[in-house]
Amino acid sequence: LLLTQKPPSRTFNQFTQEFLSYARGIYSPGTISIYQTVFQHFRNQFGDVLLSSVTAFHFDKYKTERLKTIAPATVNIELRTLRAAFHTAVRWKLMENNPFAKQKLAPLPETIPTFFRKEDFQNLLSVIEEKWLKEVILFAVLTGMRRGEIVNLRWCDVDMERRFLFIQSNSNFKTKHGKRRTIPMSNTVFYILQKRFGKSQSEYVFSLNDRQIYSDWISAKLKKYVRKLRLNDKLHFHSLRHTFASWLVQDGASIYEVQKLLGHSSISVTQIYSHLQPEQMHNTVNKISFALN
Repeated sequence: LLLTQKPPSRTFNQFTQEFLSYARGIYSPGTISIYQTVFQHFRNQFGDVLLSSVTAFHFDKYKTERLKTIAPATVNIELRTLRAAFHTAVRWKLMENNPFAKQKLAPLPETIPTFFRKEDFQNLLSVIEEKWLKEVILFAVLTGMRRGEIVNLRWCDVDMERRFLFIQSNSNFKTKHGKRRTIPMSNTVFYILQKRFGKSQSEYVFSLNDRQIYSDWISAKLKKYVRKLRLNDKLHFHSLRHTFASWLVQDGASIYEVQKLLGHSSISVTQIYSHLQPEQMHNTVNKISFALN
């Protein structure tokens, strides 16, 4: 008789240590931080359980407890993080199946992404005193790039001749999901880069005193100006990415074009901007017409 070999016993702590050691070589520091936080919350609830004992109960219990203190969207990020980790455990043959694989995430209320109105954005640019910060913020809203992608953009990732930006991982930076994408420069983006080209010894496009700019510092400075103008306090640096997408959709760009520019892996993620183009629906439905007597 052939006996089915069971996966070797591993506790949650043992697995997470092995997983984090592996993950540091392929994920960004931000993603590693999310994994560490989620693993800690799981341990706080359930202790150092055996991987083989994890079931759908742990999924539901984790979801219920975390919904008491944080927003559903954040809970879902944590649940997807655990799901991805357990998927790796299955791939490593430490678990027979992923107990989180087919479980339902927390229901989300329909939300509209917070973005800058054009008038508010113009006012923002007018009050920013630091020239470099103004250029970074303008660059963000014209490219839709993430904060980490901007501060880690190097001159070797810029093709001034063909006017393309290449978002890609390197030894010091990992893109989200490790994917590479290409962004075409607008005329204004080209002008900003043209002015900065050759003005610094740094390998980074946006530097201060020849040194790389810290992400958190940029966010803090932007928040200071948002509050100075008494704008919506929910506006933050990532809102510039939402602004890029929202303005494009409002000006007639398709959801599919915006998806490619943002680098979303699924069109469902980009659908949050579809509410901004209801007027275009008239053009769509009028493509079918009949001559009536």
